[in-house]
Amino acid sequence: MDFECAFVPELLELTPIPAVTIKCTTTVAAIPALFDSGYRRILEYLKRESAGTAGPPFAIYTTLDSDDIDVEFGFPVTRSVAGSGSLTESRTPSGKAVSILFIGPYEDVEPAYDALLKWVADNNLTAGSVAYEVYLSDPKDTLPEMQQTRIHLLLEQS
Repeated sequence: MDFECAFVPELLELTPIPAVTIKCTTTVAAIPALFDSGYRRILEYLKRESAGTAGPPFAIYTTLDSDDIDVEFGFPVTRSVAGSGSLTESRTPSGKAVSILFIGPYEDVEPAYDALLKWVADNNLTAGSVAYEVYLSDPKDTLPEMQQTRIHLLLEQS
């Protein structure tokens, strides 16, 4: 299936939600395996704690232009859950953000970020240093070209 994904940025106010996450520094190449094992560990922990997820998995990137990437990834949860070991109690990002829905294989996500940055510049805003991605499709159950990722680029507060 071959189609063009039109990017329609929108300005949002994000509200924090309790989450359980793993924070680490990694490389782009290591992300798929890291997320696969990490998300599984978090779900197993939540089950042991009798806590449910409040939405799909997400990742928060705080460095975007380097070989080493600082990432925090996990699940929003229905109630605050204390961390254990490398699993930490956290919250999803909050504040003003520009958001876009990307449909397609994750390795082709760069044009979505380009569209976000262009929209920010065109609207005289300033991008912050945090990107927040919500993975709406499970790559194990979804064809790569149909995977959906909601990308939020947090904005500098004025």
